[in-house]
Amino acid sequence: MTSDGRASAIPRSTVVAVVTATTIAQVASVMGFAIFPVIAPRLAHEIGVPASMVGYQLSIGYGTAMLATSYVSSTIPRFGACRSTQVGLLLSALGMLCAMTASVAAVIIASVLLGLGMSVMTPASTHLLFRFGPAHNRNLIFSIKQTGVPLGWLIVALTAPAITAAFGWRWALGMVVLIAVLTLIALQRVRAGWDDDRRPELGRSGSLFGALVLLWQLPALRWLSVTTFCYAFVQLCLGSFLVIMLVEEIGYTLVAAGVLLSITQGAGVVGRVIWGWYTDRHRDGVGMLLRLNIVMIVCCAAIAFLTPQWPSFALVGLLILFGASAVGWNGIFLAEVARRSPPGKVSVTTGGAMVWNFGGILVGPATFATTYKWTGTYTATFGWLTVIAVLGLFFILLARHAQRSGAKTV
Repeated sequence: MTSDGRASAIPRSTVVAVVTATTIAQVASVMGFAIFPVIAPRLAHEIGVPASMVGYQLSIGYGTAMLATSYVSSTIPRFGACRSTQVGLLLSALGMLCAMTASVAAVIIASVLLGLGMSVMTPASTHLLFRFGPAHNRNLIFSIKQTGVPLGWLIVALTAPAITAAFGWRWALGMVVLIAVLTLIALQRVRAGWDDDRRPELGRSGSLFGALVLLWQLPALRWLSVTTFCYAFVQLCLGSFLVIMLVEEIGYTLVAAGVLLSITQGAGVVGRVIWGWYTDRHRDGVGMLLRLNIVMIVCCAAIAFLTPQWPSFALVGLLILFGASAVGWNGIFLAEVARRSPPGKVSVTTGGAMVWNFGGILVGPATFATTYKWTGTYTATFGWLTVIAVLGLFFILLARHAQRSGAKTV
């Protein structure tokens, strides 16, 4: 791990290349998850399950990522962050190929492979960005890279419904395979230079819970990470069930609902960049997350009152606010984790933080699907998410208190 001084001396072209490559890799990985909720009405019919079951499919994938990320993050210094990213992309491509066989068992196996691939992405990219990126633009750089998450959803929302309608859902999965493989091959050109800090002599130093233990010893990061459990919970429910709700309850076509999902994710893309830029200027990442949390609460409550009679402009306005808040927080969070990590432990601490993030993703869609069976409507279930968003506000206030008190151990 380099110091901030060395990072600031790295050529701008290298910084741009690292940010671009890690962003595209993030896009490719996220598309593997995003594709299933978008094509759920068609895929679910073919394999003979309700479309709402996609919540459990996502939970399997992200549950695998949650279990794997703590261990995987501690092995990145040994194998190199770029090589680890390539492995993650390969696993994602294999998951898509497996899902093409169209059975419940195949989708479960694909979800596990996607989860293993996802588990390495954020710790590896954080390692590279912290190493090569200048400190004074860290929130912006991390936020740009994290636009890969909503960009992945946006691309899928714009393309997958049309591809599915014209050629079939397997072609939509094939699009993800192509992007993942091409990105993997492109990274091979820079792997040696970007992984010149790897330490093969570390051997099998990974620990399943080591990253979590380290994180828990840092109070501000502890509560910040717990907060993201709630944020990720809300974010994945929004991405996973928006299309289904709009089609089945509000009366939109699959393609139109996909466009609205793309608007929501697009707001998240723009929001991540603006929030990152703003935070770099004001140096208050936790305060920015708190403000976004309040907007999230309002949007969760408002969507409970959505009906087919709502004018389109009102729905679009709500979804822009929802996307900008519920999808726009991630880059600030990761930059804050990197900034507060002990020297040389950025990838490890990020892995521990991502366990909480993946935990929210694991629990969120499955809990949403279960709650839907009780409420009977998607809009009411979205309204129930207000409770989770309020819980997030409680935890971010604890993180702010720990930050201001200067609590620090390790």
